[in-house]
Amino acid sequence: MNNHAARRYLLAVAAIAAIGLGLVVLGPHLRIGTEGSPAPKRGIVTITFDDAGLSQYDVGLRVARAEGVVGTLFVPTGLVTDANEPSWVMSWDQIRDFRDAGWEIGAHGAHHLPMTQLGPTTMESELTDPIDDIGAQIGVPPVSFSSPFGDFNDTTITRIMAYYDYQLSWKGHGGRNPIPDIDPRYIGRLEVIPAMSSAEVCGEMVRAAETGTWLVLLFHTIVAGEPVAYEVSEAVYTEVVTCLGLLTRRGVVENMTVRDAMALITAQERMPTQ
Repeated sequence: MNNHAARRYLLAVAAIAAIGLGLVVLGPHLRIGTEGSPAPKRGIVTITFDDAGLSQYDVGLRVARAEGVVGTLFVPTGLVTDANEPSWVMSWDQIRDFRDAGWEIGAHGAHHLPMTQLGPTTMESELTDPIDDIGAQIGVPPVSFSSPFGDFNDTTITRIMAYYDYQLSWKGHGGRNPIPDIDPRYIGRLEVIPAMSSAEVCGEMVRAAETGTWLVLLFHTIVAGEPVAYEVSEAVYTEVVTCLGLLTRRGVVENMTVRDAMALITAQERMPTQ
């Protein structure tokens, strides 16, 4: 194997070891479990980006494309500016690059405001403006909504679900969503924080395969140096996506957007039982 292939392979091995699963090595291939054990269930892994920050475009999309990984980008549409204007948020041209790479474009409010602190009129515009903006700019109206700051209550959930099919939070099963028992109002996410290693995150992906669950990961800003709150290092992000690409190609997990994962899960729930 070349150095790049060896790095990907060893990362997957480290992740599997990190959660105590057996590993059978078959030349350059791997599978989860011990010799003679039943095949694991196939889990789903979804990458999500909140805020549509420039680092998610400069680093996030570049790395994901290289590994053939897709996910869901949540955009605060009222903060998107023209490509020639200085901003920490992507332009619509850059957001369309995500769409063209197979990513789902979801809504993150219009102006990234805490939903529970808004009056009825402002709340409605924070929910409906992104539908108009994304529909006009991307060509596909959003069906997934990520509440800014993970801030929601019963009232905001009712209003969100009047316009969207799915609501994502930082709560609920720690991002390890059980299939088929998923409530579309409370799709949980595991935020990748500075204290987490790439092996730990990759291990979570393998656990999703072992348990047949849907792992939804959340990233904010990607930085070259030491990360702080709401940040992840470029090295860790790259290794996480590299591991996801490898596990997807080996058939250990499926990598899907929120929209496509929920469509698959819903279809499976409707299938008649034997």
